[in-house]
Amino acid sequence: MTSEVKNEEFILSTRPSDQNEVKSAWKLQACSMPTITNDNEFIIKTLFVSVDPYLSSGLKKSALGGAVNPIGSVQISGLVGRVIESKNASVPVDTIVTGRMEWKRYILANGTEPRFRIIQKPTEHNTIYDKIGFSTAIGVLGMPSQTAYYGILSVADTQSADVIVISGAAGAVGTIAGQIAKKIRGAQKVIGIAGDAKKCDYIVKELGFDAAINYKEYNTKEKMIEKLQELAPEGITQYFDNTGGFVTDAVFDIIKRHGKIIICGQISTYNNSEDDPSKVNIYPNYLAKTIYRGLSILGFVCGDFIHRNEEEFYKDMPTWLDEGKIKFHETFVDGFENLPQAYEMLFTGGNIGKIVVRI
Repeated sequence: MTSEVKNEEFILSTRPSDQNEVKSAWKLQACSMPTITNDNEFIIKTLFVSVDPYLSSGLKKSALGGAVNPIGSVQISGLVGRVIESKNASVPVDTIVTGRMEWKRYILANGTEPRFRIIQKPTEHNTIYDKIGFSTAIGVLGMPSQTAYYGILSVADTQSADVIVISGAAGAVGTIAGQIAKKIRGAQKVIGIAGDAKKCDYIVKELGFDAAINYKEYNTKEKMIEKLQELAPEGITQYFDNTGGFVTDAVFDIIKRHGKIIICGQISTYNNSEDDPSKVNIYPNYLAKTIYRGLSILGFVCGDFIHRNEEEFYKDMPTWLDEGKIKFHETFVDGFENLPQAYEMLFTGGNIGKIVVRI
């Protein structure tokens, strides 16, 4: 590898106290180029990087729990890269791979990284990735889509009689969850909650949702309840929650007896200041509301189902995509240096579908 090639990485430099400080959490710095020292190693050139809401749990102590990343540590998330040098016979040069790896332009790997998977070998042609792009390995063929897949099919177990509401419906998970509920499980009605008219129009006209609500227009619990009751007079049986906040508070008040509430995300709370007492215990009556109405609250992460991916997700999703049953959208942000800005977009609503940083 030429010595003129330079490597860079993003390290955690500060813990953001609120939304306004999110993109300043990381520092871009030069780092050494990787060198192969063992026969099972290879070097990856990063092509696409995923930014996801769950990353907030590593930036500071949060309701998500889990270990907090040390200051000075290199950020990790899902990414896609091309092998440019290899001493691993199973991973030759020009293999395209994915996995949870460090935010670096060039990465030393050995195939034992979390969620490591070979996407396409140099000798393979006419794969699903040739049709829809390698970036989809961290989107519609990656973790966000797996979350939607198992969330609807296994956790919610959505059926044809269900009326399901999905918050964050124009995001990477919500767009797929709504389509699986409607097109695969044949739900009676799928209502999406999104943040502007364009997104609402997209999920109804392009993705097949039955209806959509702009939460910035119906911006209080009372307004949201009224609109939901107008759109679903028969009653809501399931709620797939990606956001939390007043939308969730509204659904809790009107979901039918024995309804299911699937907690996939709570993005509206992820960047709250730990020192702000107004953000603590915002909705203290959720559990009390479950008693006489027999509600089920089910939290999950897609990692619970990862052992089923090869036999289920990676058989079904490529087929659905090839048949045109499932559609997807990617919002690209160009430039490794723009990773923090791309992450901030998750919380400001600047995307439809999956945000992908293209290097």
